[in-house]
Amino acid sequence: MNLYILRHGEAEPRAASDSLRQLTTHGIEEARQVARQFAAKGVILDRCFVSPYVRAVQTAGEFLRELHSDVAQEQQSLLRPSVRASEVMRFLQGQDARHILLVSHNPLVSELCALLVEGSVNDLHILHTAELVCVSLDQIGLGMGASPYRLVPGG
Repeated sequence: MNLYILRHGEAEPRAASDSLRQLTTHGIEEARQVARQFAAKGVILDRCFVSPYVRAVQTAGEFLRELHSDVAQEQQSLLRPSVRASEVMRFLQGQDARHILLVSHNPLVSELCALLVEGSVNDLHILHTAELVCVSLDQIGLGMGASPYRLVPGG
């Protein structure tokens, strides 16, 4: 399985609630830039799971539109920022798709990448807005993955 873990793009600092924060113009462009880099990899996505928060839904929409992908966004409450990576790992164990895009938030995305690749959060890399990390694994588990590449806006 290849997981493509994408943090949402830059969002407005405030809204009526955290879940309603929208992408800024810069955040939209960040998502598009990373999508163009991803498109060059030639990957065809099988599934796209996205946090129900507006900024994540918008990021996934811009990313998929830039790829010209017909993969549907599947909102998944397990991808909210307050959820722990271990819960997401349990969810992923039940997935059989080969190429899965996850669009979510910190601290979840940074913790998930660290646990899947390093097996712990001791040397946690904090993902920047619209940063995408590829994690390749045969099975979901602590330290079971390898990260062949990261994509960042402008990279």
